[in-house]
Amino acid sequence: MTRARMGATPASASAPSPAVAAGPPSPAAIANSVRAWLREAADPDCRAALETLIPGARALGVRVPVLRARAAALRREHRALPLATLADVMDSFAAGRMREEILIGAFWLARYGRALEGLPWPRIAGWVPALDNWETCDQLAMNVAARVVAADLSLVSSLRRLTGARSEWARRFALATASALNQKGRAHVAETLAICEPLVADDSPHVRKAVGWALREASRHDPAAVEAFLRAHRSRAHPGVVREGSAKLPAARRAALNPRPALRAARGSRRPALRAARTASRAGRTVRGRSRRSSSARRRS
Repeated sequence: MTRARMGATPASASAPSPAVAAGPPSPAAIANSVRAWLREAADPDCRAALETLIPGARALGVRVPVLRARAAALRREHRALPLATLADVMDSFAAGRMREEILIGAFWLARYGRALEGLPWPRIAGWVPALDNWETCDQLAMNVAARVVAADLSLVSSLRRLTGARSEWARRFALATASALNQKGRAHVAETLAICEPLVADDSPHVRKAVGWALREASRHDPAAVEAFLRAHRSRAHPGVVREGSAKLPAARRAALNPRPALRAARGSRRPALRAARTASRAGRTVRGRSRRSSSARRRS
């Protein structure tokens, strides 16, 4: 697949959607209009690449920058659309479980800025079961959920409940939201650590990776708190969580939390000397062997 093909933006990316009936558009009309645009913008080569990059995702084949541009155009086009109506549109997108629909809905919701903070949490929670891959999970968390939770930290308890969900993507959603609580000028380290704590030894690598990500973001604001957290949970945490979660800590503290990598590094520094010793030993054996053979030959002569 060529970058030119992947990078091509449909000519209609910023053009108005197909006309709908007069009067305020219904959620169904808006959803159908977006779906028609997505079918036109779909790229088979992009779809093939996405199937490899994002296993499990139902995809049409539209790149994220193109979806973001279209979401911006939709916000301009439907400037007066109530947030509740867009949430109804998002309900339809979530029901379809199509990657591009969920992403364009999340990007469009993010365009509401501070008004998004009034979105009721049950609406967001209703979209979580539609998440079946890391991309839609993380984008919905970062673009929508984090802003809502940051505006009402009592919702951290709702995220905490998601850490016990059967779906690995629901658990990762809680962590991706927690990570974003420490981005864009926000700093909510204690809340982030409370969400990470139940998942430091999770069975899913997708979840463990998100724990490390959330801890790294928190350590930018309070490295001491993250270090104390990792020390307290090091005995049961997955080694990858400790390694990734401590990545932004000072080198000495990182090494203290990760003794095995430090030991491997020390062993690695001794390898050249060991190799030289083995080479010298082999050379000595060769010389001694030749000497013995020469002596034996002289005796036979």
